[in-house]
Amino acid sequence: MITGMDHVAVVTSDVARAAEFYTNVLGFREVQRLETTHSGTLIFVALGTAVLELFGGGQPREPNAPNRVGYRHICLSVDDVDAEVARLKGRGVQFDMEPATVDAGLRIAFFHDPDGNSIELMQRPR
Repeated sequence: MITGMDHVAVVTSDVARAAEFYTNVLGFREVQRLETTHSGTLIFVALGTAVLELFGGGQPREPNAPNRVGYRHICLSVDDVDAEVARLKGRGVQFDMEPATVDAGLRIAFFHDPDGNSIELMQRPR
């Protein structure tokens, strides 16, 4: 019986750079680092109960190809999209979609990690 999802694996071009971005810029915490003979260094980062497994050695993706195979984006919940966008811009993050209110009153914004993986910030209506 399947009891839950443990993590999502993300291939990066530079695992150390990706870990620095997810921890120091986005606020994830490193929970495990493995040195493997088959995939090199693997770094697990978590935000709440959500875990990403970062692999190195990948080739950067075309960031604006909306129908590419693979995950479309990850979504991070925030209390205040506008405040978080301002904080991330202060850390050098560039946004592809500035904060906007969309269907059902959701407030969202989009940016990319250093490898072009799309990340959404989402504020649910109160």
